[in-house]
Amino acid sequence: MKRTLFAICISLIFSNALADDFEEGFNEAKKGNYKKATPLIKVAAKQGNSMAQVFLGLMYKNGKGLKQNTKEAVSLFRTAAKQGDADGQYNLGALYDSGQGVKQDYKEAAKWYQLAAELGLTDAQLRLGIMLQSGQGIAQDFKEATKWFRKAAEQGDADAQLMLGVANALGRGIAQDQIRGYMWINIAAANGNHEALKERDNIAAKMTAKQIETAESLTAKCTASNFKGCD
Repeated sequence: MKRTLFAICISLIFSNALADDFEEGFNEAKKGNYKKATPLIKVAAKQGNSMAQVFLGLMYKNGKGLKQNTKEAVSLFRTAAKQGDADGQYNLGALYDSGQGVKQDYKEAAKWYQLAAELGLTDAQLRLGIMLQSGQGIAQDFKEATKWFRKAAEQGDADAQLMLGVANALGRGIAQDQIRGYMWINIAAANGNHEALKERDNIAAKMTAKQIETAESLTAKCTASNFKGCD
């Protein structure tokens, strides 16, 4: 799971929607003071704050400040998920996906990933795309998988950019286009995906020098546009 304990909250921590208890608890947890943070976060979670519920769930899942308890994490993620919290939905899906704290159920995992993906969560969009591509827990659909890879890729997710590039290069769920494939894989490599380096070399071996030049130019334009409108 790529989303860290703090990353899910950092952009919204000072939102008016946050209870004072959670804000204070979050700040204490960020400093590593879980002894003081935990009771505050628990209060906020009981009060129905979905962000507090997800945060507390991650504490239980990862054994941060609390004894590891994946069943309790499942309960908290489910409570947040039912409130429409995308992080709660994603984390609940991930536990069904891995079978942690709950019986492994790919169909249930795909359901929660899809809800979170529709709310714009890149991790969920990527994972849903992978499940659609493999037909795991959901009907196989390469076109739909590519759609979700694109949504996450346009938000800057390097793994999704790699998956989208490979889909373009192979013509999987989209018309085959090695130039666009190279472009997305090249972008993924620039964004730190080491696997993309090998994939880029594999595709380049099948392309002409002119095609590679065109793909490099498109890479620069796509990056400059913040990955929007690149197809």
